[in-house]
Amino acid sequence: MSEQIRQIVARTWREHIGVPQEWSSEQTEEFFTEEATRMADRIARMQAEAQLVVIRQWRNAHHGNQPDYLTQVGLINSARAQCQEIVLSEELYEQIPEDSENSEEEDELQAAWEAQVEREQWFRRLPEGDEPWKVAARANPDRWKTVYRSDPTEEIVDAVAALWPERTPRFHLYMELLWQSRVEDDKPVPAMEPVARTQLRARRANAAVMGEMTQVVDAEERRRDQESAEILAEDRSRMS
Repeated sequence: MSEQIRQIVARTWREHIGVPQEWSSEQTEEFFTEEATRMADRIARMQAEAQLVVIRQWRNAHHGNQPDYLTQVGLINSARAQCQEIVLSEELYEQIPEDSENSEEEDELQAAWEAQVEREQWFRRLPEGDEPWKVAARANPDRWKTVYRSDPTEEIVDAVAALWPERTPRFHLYMELLWQSRVEDDKPVPAMEPVARTQLRARRANAAVMGEMTQVVDAEERRRDQESAEILAEDRSRMS
């Protein structure tokens, strides 16, 4: 967990959102730690993807050359800063009451939110052009793991929630993105409507597709968790 993020969380809750009066000091500190850890984990997962994108974009802008060490560090730090602003805006700054008194710091928070919206649009936007690597990115069946994915439809979101009600929100998000990409690629997906008990072949096929997609998403969750653990370990080693 980043101490910087924890300080931002604690200051924002104490000065702008408001901590419940009935909480003890221990409860308050534990809450700040849990919130900061959760946000730091999300930042790390997002950064793992974002830094690959910015490095690839740099290489394509420089005729395929690799950035030198200092340039690569700068690109990675920039990606992390952008991801941190996105997560803090979504997870923290949005909770500030609209009727709170205006102050210089609140103006800065509002500016950070507006900057986040602009950056997120860039982060999710497919670059224009027809360079081979961009065409390949659009056709990659694993694009659901990257910024080149498409947003899932409302029908897919509802279907995932109905078919996997016991799974986590992160699993649901990955499954929605995978489902959307499979629809675009004309690959088998589960039936959105219940399959009649008499349709044994259809029920078996549906179960097989659900099982296959579940394995794919479970594997991606394990991969992301491992990446996050490695990034956090690296951050701790740099801070120690």
